[in-house]
Amino acid sequence: MASIIEIVLPTFATMGVGYVFGRLSNVDLRSVIDVAMYITLPALAFTSMLDKPIILGEAAKLWAAAVFVALGSYALAWVFFRITRQQHSGLYLAIIFMNSVNIPFPIIYLAFGAEGLAVATLFYIPNALLIYTWGVHIAYRAENWKDSVKEVLRVPLIYGAVGGLIFNLAHVQPPALIMGTLEFIGQAAIPLVLIVAGVDIAGIRPTAWPTAITAGAIRMGGGFLLGVAAAVLFRFTGVARAVVIFDAAMPTAVFASILCAKYRNESELVSSVVLITTVASVVTVPLLLYFLR
Repeated sequence: MASIIEIVLPTFATMGVGYVFGRLSNVDLRSVIDVAMYITLPALAFTSMLDKPIILGEAAKLWAAAVFVALGSYALAWVFFRITRQQHSGLYLAIIFMNSVNIPFPIIYLAFGAEGLAVATLFYIPNALLIYTWGVHIAYRAENWKDSVKEVLRVPLIYGAVGGLIFNLAHVQPPALIMGTLEFIGQAAIPLVLIVAGVDIAGIRPTAWPTAITAGAIRMGGGFLLGVAAAVLFRFTGVARAVVIFDAAMPTAVFASILCAKYRNESELVSSVVLITTVASVVTVPLLLYFLR
């Protein structure tokens, strides 16, 4: 347990720094977000993909597992809303899409090393594609696939991950100077995304507690069960099994609240789920690591 606390504490402490900074200042962090999204995270994704040989069949299984968890989360939300006779649209995003970068990346890297981070990056790819296509479709409540596809093509993290995957599968190793530079740049990614996540949470105002808590329970509790089911269904073992289950039980993605705010679709409710699940993860993440390790 002591080793688990050593892994988790720096992550949430860094988010705490971002939270305090967000509460005490009105600084616009869009430039910092751009640095993380366009430079440091793509570098980290690219280098992590080259750390260990990747088997295409295993990568395909991870992508299928990510889709399975997303569709399963949608099904759980749909059943719950029908049973309780509630009408929601934006809230689906809070249940379907987990935070697959800000929290899991640093913790998985510290707990399972570069091998775990490579698995987490592969798992992230379909989630990113889904939230920028299916997620935009749900939030916008209209047929708007063209814009969402264009948005996907603007995400450098996907290019970094896919580029690293192609190099790995082709057994091509970039020059040491390039790899050394990218690895050095990638080291800045984790602190940046954690501080930004903390600042984002500082700006959230919770509302509709009962519904938000229930949605959060479905996201994390239902996600955990779906992660276990995916691990059994696709016969994952070792680090791959641990990462799939860990990712599936993560809090709601902050970007879900951004999408809902953009399209004015239950944004306050979705932001509340982001806040509740992120706070809950302070307890659930150590428990997950204890279970998985």
